[in-house]
Amino acid sequence: MMKNKKAETQSAIEQIAEKLRGSAAPLIISHVRPDGDAIGSIIGLGLVLASAGKKPQLFLEDGLPARFRFLAGSSGVRNSVKETYDLVIALDCADSTRIGNKLDGLKIDINIDHHVTNNYFGEINLVQPEKPATAAILAAYLPEMGFAIDKDAASVFLMGILTDTIGFRTTNVSPETLRLSAYLMEAGADLSALYFQSLVSQSYAASLLWGMALSHLAKDEHFVWTTITLEDRKNAGYTGRDDADLTNILSAIAGYGISILFNEQNGGKVKVSWRSNSEVDVSLIAQEFGGGGHPPAAGAELTGSLEQVQEIVLDRTRQFVLKIPDSKGEI
Repeated sequence: MMKNKKAETQSAIEQIAEKLRGSAAPLIISHVRPDGDAIGSIIGLGLVLASAGKKPQLFLEDGLPARFRFLAGSSGVRNSVKETYDLVIALDCADSTRIGNKLDGLKIDINIDHHVTNNYFGEINLVQPEKPATAAILAAYLPEMGFAIDKDAASVFLMGILTDTIGFRTTNVSPETLRLSAYLMEAGADLSALYFQSLVSQSYAASLLWGMALSHLAKDEHFVWTTITLEDRKNAGYTGRDDADLTNILSAIAGYGISILFNEQNGGKVKVSWRSNSEVDVSLIAQEFGGGGHPPAAGAELTGSLEQVQEIVLDRTRQFVLKIPDSKGEI
């Protein structure tokens, strides 16, 4: 089985390399409410392909969050597709619906991802759940495909790894992860600057949003949770649809292995994010609600009022935790 897996991976790498070499104008896309890995992956691949003489187009339906505009190549990210393209590459998306509504039904030529819940929606799929970030997959295999990684590309790839591992804190960080990060540093990436800019630095509006959301903090014997309401976002002056990395704060609360964030969206929808520092695989819970992710971090978007979604999700998560022998969701 392992031999077959290695052969499948090598075949996918070779097919992707051939597609990339033959493309003149690739379209590179990722998921809605983009995180650091999604952003680092599309910008990094865009920089690498541009250096190879291609004319890549980078698309995020929600556009680029302001806090990532310090990255080289960030000005190339658009929330519309205007130019023609000859190849479509989806990065860090567990399924094609995560791309958003603007490109609904788009045929995906290449799917590169690390989510365990990926449904292999591309013509060519390179999916490695054991990797800590999609940016790590790209950084590891692009040189093997014959594409050079310069200082700027190394920086955005390292940022992607840093954000998805919360500064090398997640359980999927391996010696290989650190060796790859060292390689990116040797290529010119500034680890300390990237750490501060992507994990520590926050805008005034994001800080206000944290305070408002944490005022809703609640707990039971199994987990902690809180909520970002539309009114919180408005009062804080926070224009993004994301959670301003509040999930990282929740997951650090001592004594609880699971945290849940309810992020109210326009149109009667609620984004739910689970984090687990325990034996509970929260990707299994997210899948029940049509979402996905990783065992320690997963999410789903539900339709309904905030109160309705909270009641359903808290009850189902509680039931799930209680099925695990001797588990109370604690560390």
